[in-house]
Amino acid sequence: MKNRKANYNASKFFITLMFLSIFATLGVSRVAYGQDENIWYKMQKAQRLARKNNKKIIIYAGANWCIYCQKMDEEVFPKKAVIDSLDTYFYGVKVDVDSQAPIIFNGKTVSQNHFAREHHVRSTPTFIFLNSDGTVIGNQPGYMPAKTFSRLLGYIGSEAYKKMEFGTYLTNRSKK
Repeated sequence: MKNRKANYNASKFFITLMFLSIFATLGVSRVAYGQDENIWYKMQKAQRLARKNNKKIIIYAGANWCIYCQKMDEEVFPKKAVIDSLDTYFYGVKVDVDSQAPIIFNGKTVSQNHFAREHHVRSTPTFIFLNSDGTVIGNQPGYMPAKTFSRLLGYIGSEAYKKMEFGTYLTNRSKK
């Protein structure tokens, strides 16, 4: 019963999040995918730094035409809480799901498009979380408001995901 309730609460949270993100995209201006390069690294450098500094990697799989990606670039990534969470826990990498440009992942050269397909990116944006050794922790598709996104970064980065569901993590954080 406890697992069923936790699953129901998590499902309810993500459905609500998706509903809000649909309405939040109205009136978005266009921004080229790949801006704000000061928080993004090339894959090979991010992996080297992650191993050296024992941080995780977040891969932001998106596209130039993606309105939700543009909204993330304009409204989410510039927020201090998001920048602080990224800086504390992650090295960020952007992958263009349409690009044939090569990237080096775990010592293997592949196109960005191929990388996205190998990691089951079905929609944009999708965020792929990796351990410092390059193993996949998980992924999260879709736009999120800055507050929710920074909390997700803290949840993954602090490894709270190993101990509790995201809904529980949010509840615990709101009590502080």
